[in-house]
Amino acid sequence: MYAIVDIETTGGHAAANSITEIAIRLHDGIRILSSYQTLINPLQPIPPFIQSYTGITDEMVHNAPTFDEVADEIFEMLSGNIFVAHSVNFDYSFIKQSLLQSGYTLNCKKLCTVRLSRKIFPGYPSYSLGNLCQQLNIPIENRHRAGGDADATCTLFSMLHAHDANNEISKTIKSVAELYLPPNIDKKDFEALPLCPGVYYFHNQAGKIIYVGKAKNLRKRVASHFSNNSPGLRKQEYIKKIFHISF
Repeated sequence: MYAIVDIETTGGHAAANSITEIAIRLHDGIRILSSYQTLINPLQPIPPFIQSYTGITDEMVHNAPTFDEVADEIFEMLSGNIFVAHSVNFDYSFIKQSLLQSGYTLNCKKLCTVRLSRKIFPGYPSYSLGNLCQQLNIPIENRHRAGGDADATCTLFSMLHAHDANNEISKTIKSVAELYLPPNIDKKDFEALPLCPGVYYFHNQAGKIIYVGKAKNLRKRVASHFSNNSPGLRKQEYIKKIFHISF
């Protein structure tokens, strides 16, 4: 079973921010079987630009449950299922951190619909949810709200499942590297890294070097950057900005 998830938050990384809304759709690869959705009181002010972006205001979440109050339901829906999201490490890091603070340890296999879309529907200029849905004629209602984006991701995932001629979904679930690589990195970049000493480079979308490191074992060291799914700002910036690895 797949748990297709979308969240809205007070900011870009889990270490200093909180969830304001969550939507979970249990999906069998073809259709939605059950749904869960709620606003969440983040116990901190929502920045004005986030309120403008999502439409979720401090007043709307004032009487909403805290995450701790709904953690049991959320953990029950996610536990034992494959966690699916668009740029999955963002949603997963927030929810894993929030559940940990409530006394639950989440360990799910993950699927990223950005990575899957690049494989199954190659050649598009952008793989953001909004642009991808426009290119695939997927309607989105309530854009930048958890429910609307989760429903659009469900439609996208059904299309990915239907067009998965090369069994990319199954191969991704079985691949350890695919579980933690940032969405914009080609797995071939990672697999090309040798198991020997050297220098490695992270490049952004324009090809500019944004990080240089050295290691005794290049592949092991690069893997360590992504495998711990840290909720901190630095890790989340890696996830968003890295498009290519060279050595």
